[in-house]
Amino acid sequence: MQGTDTAAEQGMRDRKKARTRDSIRSAALDLFEEQGYERTTVDRICRRADVAHRTFFRYYPAKEALLFGWDFGQVVLDAFAAAPAELPLWAALDHALTVTGGRLEEPVEHTERRRRLRRGLLDVHSVRNYALVVIDAFTERTVTIAAERLDVDPATDLRPTALGAMFGGMVRRHVLIGSESGTLTDWVRAYQDVLATAG
Repeated sequence: MQGTDTAAEQGMRDRKKARTRDSIRSAALDLFEEQGYERTTVDRICRRADVAHRTFFRYYPAKEALLFGWDFGQVVLDAFAAAPAELPLWAALDHALTVTGGRLEEPVEHTERRRRLRRGLLDVHSVRNYALVVIDAFTERTVTIAAERLDVDPATDLRPTALGAMFGGMVRRHVLIGSESGTLTDWVRAYQDVLATAG
């Protein structure tokens, strides 16, 4: 009985955290659209979301983080790690993108708003730098998962790093240019076609 109570309490805490995170994000996106990104301060976001500064920074490390999905790319990386072990690396990535719908960002309902805002702000130095930091972190996690799937050390086997660099490049183009350049699934499949027809 106590275990059930603990699980229920944990579930309530998780839902409360999700509501707070969503409230901050919604307030920020509304303010970015109403008065512009650069005129929107963390103070104003906190007032609109009715949270303390400390609470804001518990959920988001910087204002720039609000232009990206919560835990950017993690849903794809989890699916990549969980893909059937017998699949080669590119096929495992294709599988991950298929089962997730190629989503890098959560929740889906805010994705287009964020992308539209992001595209208009990439000339803002702090936003572009933050985008590159996020993409670099995503690339490093891709390398780690690829190394685990191959059971190799990426310091001595270049395959995981090569895969991370190529996939990270696709993600970078997707984030900085947008989906009009093709979905991530399109990019992975195009690369598989290149490999199949090379040489």
